Amino acid sequence: MIRAWTGPILLLGAWLAGCSDDAPQSSSRPPHILLVSVDTLRADHLSCYGYERPTSPRLDAFAQEGVLFERAWSTSSWTLPAHLSLLTGLFVSSHGVCDDRLWTRRDEQGEPVPPPLRGRFVSEALSDAGYATAGFYTWKYLERQFGFGPGFDQWERLGHRFWSHPVVGPEFERLRAAGDTGALRALADAHPALFDDTLPSSEEVLERALTWLDTERDTQRPFFLFLHLFDVHDPYTPPAPFDTRFDPDYTGPIDGRRVTAADSDVHGGMAARDLEHLVALYDGEIAWVDSILGRLFDALDERGLEQDTLVIVTADHGEEFFEHGHKTHRRQLFSESTHVPLILRWPAALPAGLRIDSGVGLVDIAATLGAAAGVPGWQSMQGTDLLPLARGEPAEEERTYLAELLLFDGSAVPLRQAALARGDSLTLLEARGAEPWSARALDLAQDPRGRGAGAALDPGALEGLRERIAQLGASSLRLRADLLARSTDLPALSEHDRKQLASMGYSSAEAGEGTLSGVERACVEGCVWPDE
Repeated sequence: MIRAWTGPILLLGAWLAGCSDDAPQSSSRPPHILLVSVDTLRADHLSCYGYERPTSPRLDAFAQEGVLFERAWSTSSWTLPAHLSLLTGLFVSSHGVCDDRLWTRRDEQGEPVPPPLRGRFVSEALSDAGYATAGFYTWKYLERQFGFGPGFDQWERLGHRFWSHPVVGPEFERLRAAGDTGALRALADAHPALFDDTLPSSEEVLERALTWLDTERDTQRPFFLFLHLFDVHDPYTPPAPFDTRFDPDYTGPIDGRRVTAADSDVHGGMAARDLEHLVALYDGEIAWVDSILGRLFDALDERGLEQDTLVIVTADHGEEFFEHGHKTHRRQLFSESTHVPLILRWPAALPAGLRIDSGVGLVDIAATLGAAAGVPGWQSMQGTDLLPLARGEPAEEERTYLAELLLFDGSAVPLRQAALARGDSLTLLEARGAEPWSARALDLAQDPRGRGAGAALDPGALEGLRERIAQLGASSLRLRADLLARSTDLPALSEHDRKQLASMGYSSAEAGEGTLSGVERACVEGCVWPDE
């Protein structure tokens, strides 16, 4: 049973009066909370989601101990907007961040225009309710510059490379500008790990999290711990033995590196055998991260935290391997990019081995955490508490989940994209700039992995859908106007910031300051609804 409460003093008082890490805990007390986001992890490449390769033995066992949601949907196909949705419970157009170009805009006087980020983070609500909070992450898009960190006692980046290190990165740029090759070589020799892009970071996150659990947190309070694991993201260079686990006999040119480079061997016309190996390397990364998750689960058990810790494992988005013509992500909103895993385990309060086929989404996680902790839902959230479903209660109604994406693909104006997931239907919409939407629908009952192109909607169905999405867009923008603005301390992207992002293939961030056209500005400011 989830205990209701009226404020942080009552919650914290109940915790202090009735539990310690060493004592059995009842589900009537607020649980510890552990939220894990595995970057770039598509659901259909996990064996517990039916994948043919045994990529995830520890997650499979974890799912058997908890509740697996078969149809969980992200709000976008890339890290920044999806994680903001994860931690605020808002769709992209409501929290307002749909593109990193929002950090390069200038007004007519040449001054930076603050990004329109709005909303409240679940970490703030949990902190106000008496939780000790910490977050450890491994990629730039989760830095405070992009709005993350409110409500966390500690918010710390790990897994640095030379271009992201706060000391080595700027020194590298200075030496390169000066043409001092000798000093650059000496810098690389002094920091070999920072100059090796094949080194994984998930183990570093694990060790840092365990240090916080063991020696830094206030053990008199429940904790909220957020972990972001980046190793499944390209380059696909899993450590041994995971590098050869799924394709040991390959002898071709594909090594999982330089996937997004302009002259990459990874392209739509690549040989089928090479693509097969690329996918095997991606699967190896999943197996590697799965082993880290297994160690995390074991560590909770060893510390007596397993029984009354709500653990949620999910992902921000998936990954494409040319199923619909593209590689990596941030290109479109088909299932391979937006269908993510979502598994909950809370032995003291939830059943084991349950699989839920009702549609759910990343926007539901903040509401679920708040409900588990007894925190009243804050008014701005668009998600819903998943605990009733996780307890086996039937869904009251089938909900619609929205994903949004702006694609700056070299055209004079961006391609607006939206996806509506409801039951067995995935409807994909797109429009160039301010042009009217076109749409096609996929039947996931007939095509569970969403591999088809979908059927174009007839004029009547499309007209009805246009009216619906116009209402949806207008509603999101109205809600955004009423939310807490978070943009005052989000500095513009520097040249060094843009180089960091470009090093991982996010070339859109290289757009010069103040270079957006009028239509581009309208799209960025309105997310995918500039004409509403």
